[in-house]
Amino acid sequence: MKIIPKIPVVFKGKFPKDFINDVDGWSFPRDKLKKNKGKILTLDIDLGKTCSLNCPHCFRRDNKFKNSDVTEMSYEEVLDVVKQAKELGLESVKFLGAGEPFENPRFLEFLKELKKMQIKPLIFTKGHVIGDDELAKKYFSHEGIKNSEQLVERLKELGARILLGFNSFNTEIQDAMVGGIKGYTLKRNRALELLARAGFNKHNPTHLCIATNPVTKMNYNEIFEIYTWGRVRNLYVIVCPTMVAGRARSREFQKRITPSREKLIQLYVKIYKFNIEKGIQTLEDLKRDGISSYAGGAPCNQVACGMYVRLDGTVLRCPGDDITIFGNIRKESLKSIWFKSENFKRAGTYNCHCPPKDGKTIPKDLYTEVLKRLEEELGCS
Repeated sequence: MKIIPKIPVVFKGKFPKDFINDVDGWSFPRDKLKKNKGKILTLDIDLGKTCSLNCPHCFRRDNKFKNSDVTEMSYEEVLDVVKQAKELGLESVKFLGAGEPFENPRFLEFLKELKKMQIKPLIFTKGHVIGDDELAKKYFSHEGIKNSEQLVERLKELGARILLGFNSFNTEIQDAMVGGIKGYTLKRNRALELLARAGFNKHNPTHLCIATNPVTKMNYNEIFEIYTWGRVRNLYVIVCPTMVAGRARSREFQKRITPSREKLIQLYVKIYKFNIEKGIQTLEDLKRDGISSYAGGAPCNQVACGMYVRLDGTVLRCPGDDITIFGNIRKESLKSIWFKSENFKRAGTYNCHCPPKDGKTIPKDLYTEVLKRLEEELGCS
């Protein structure tokens, strides 16, 4: 059954001239990267591993993290990593897992610490806790939370930016994409409606994002509709093929779920044409900045100003990569790891594309081919 969340349109015509095509705190503009070259501006971190869902494509879950011999960092260790990063320029933290952040009873406590340090929290979540009164109370009653509305208000007070998993409007498809959890989609929809009602999408850049990723053969035909639906409601929309880590590590799995090269290129072209028509971007912007690994979104530059600290203390290039290891926070300082990393050598780069996915789930020629077709279709070639 197709169910579309009830959220009012924000932009009925062209987008404002000062519109910022990003979710606040994720990537950074060219001038900021130049001014802060060599600093850690963002970190991706894990905080806990509990998750009641079972997404078949999850890039953070595999058998390794179910084993008891994996010693996860304590709350205090993770907080210390953030404090170390703050001394190196940290402005934002993205929570990725390895579990569902809102199934961690100490999560709000951690967000309070970030607020004290004036660090922006960006939270990747599937939304089922936010959209369920009983679950909101279950995990955060000790924080005075009795229902979903109170949880959303607390998140607003703490300056959270929410990146909500959103693979499909269709309940059967969406429930299947979180592991066959019946009723999940309705909770996610409610979460999105509550967040919009609380004003998370009233900012520029927005504080509310929907993540359609990964683009798969199962949800491909819905992606453009979701993208356009979200953008006019000031929801940043993440569109990209699967990560190449966790359960999606094997090339066989990647090929099985990922649409063909031609279909991906067509989708990217269609999305960028929409952006140009709406005034989100211009063709000149794209010629200057290049095509992003996130269709229609800001270029990814987190591998030029940040790193990823995994649950066990291992520091990697980014969340989409569980192979390129820079060190372990339990053996040396974050500063030491950062200065010898390839990411530090890449400092100042505005569009890094996607080193882990390029040539795997993202076709090698996607960036050049998309720009070429846009120029041809818009009569600029």
